[in-house]
Amino acid sequence: MKVEGDENNPWNQGRLCPRVLALTQYVYHPDRLLYPLKRAEERGEGKWTRISWDEACDTIEKKLKEIREQYGAESMLFCQGTGRDMEGPISFLAYAYGSPDWVQLGLAGQSCYTPRLAAMFATMGDYALLDADQFYEKRYDAPEWKAPKCIIVWGNNPVPTCPDAFHGHWMVECMKRGAKVITVDTRTTWIASRSEIQLQIRPGTGQALALAMAHVIINEKLYNKEFVENWTYGFEELKERVQEYTPERVSAITLEPKEKITNAARLYGKSKPASIHWGLPKVTTKRLKKVVADDMRPIF
Repeated sequence: MKVEGDENNPWNQGRLCPRVLALTQYVYHPDRLLYPLKRAEERGEGKWTRISWDEACDTIEKKLKEIREQYGAESMLFCQGTGRDMEGPISFLAYAYGSPDWVQLGLAGQSCYTPRLAAMFATMGDYALLDADQFYEKRYDAPEWKAPKCIIVWGNNPVPTCPDAFHGHWMVECMKRGAKVITVDTRTTWIASRSEIQLQIRPGTGQALALAMAHVIINEKLYNKEFVENWTYGFEELKERVQEYTPERVSAITLEPKEKITNAARLYGKSKPASIHWGLPKVTTKRLKKVVADDMRPIF
C-alpha cells in the first residue's frame, strides 16, 4: 500500500526522499516488465513474445560464447548505469567472461560522481560530505558536533532530491540550529527562499562568481592562513589570477549586484565552520559559449 521511513533508524530518522513515496508506482506500473521478452518480428516493429527465464539465460549464454569464439573476449563491453548495487556482480561477470571492459560509458557516475571524487581527494585528501551529525549516536545533541555557521548550496536542490548519500533533512536540521545558507541558483527553490543570500546569476557564469568570491576572501584575508601555508600548492598563482575578477567586473558578467557578491563572500569567509554542499550543476559547452559570446567577455 505504501512505503515509509522507520523513525527508529539512526541514519535517516524516518525521513526519506520523494522517490520512496513513488515506489508503489514503480512496483505496480502497468508497463513494468515482469518476464523475459524476445523480439517476435523485425527490429523496430515493437512485437514481443514472452519466454521462460531458462530460455532467456540459454539464449544469452549461447550468444556470448559465439561472440567470444569469433571476436575474442575483449570485444564485449559490460556496461551499466549509475545503479549502486551493480558494480560487483557485473564486474564478476565481465572477468569470468575474460573481458576487462566493465564501463559506465559516459552516462553515469563517470561524468559526475567520479570527477567529484577526484576533486575531493585532490583538494582534501578524502571523501568529504557535509557532516550533519549523521555519524553520532546522539545526533544533534552530541557534544562534539557543531552545526556549520554557513552552508553554500550551489546550483542544486538537496532538500527534496537527497543527492548521493546526503539526506536533505540534515541541512534543514542545521538551519534550525543557526546555520545560514547562501544559495546560488537561478530558481527560487524552497531552500533559496529561506537563504540568507540568494545569488540568481546568469546561467553559465558560476565560474566567474567563484573567482570573485575568492577575490574578496583572499584580499580581505578571510582564509585560513595556517592551512594555506602548510597544505596548499599554487596559492600565490591563484591570488594573482583572482585579481582580474573584481566584484564590479563579475557583477556585469553574472548580472548580480556587486554588494551581494561581496556580502556572500564575507559571510562564507568569516563563518567557522562552513561548508559548500556539492551537487550536480551543469551547463553545456554550447550554452557556455553562447553566454560568453553574448557578454563579449571571457569568464575564465
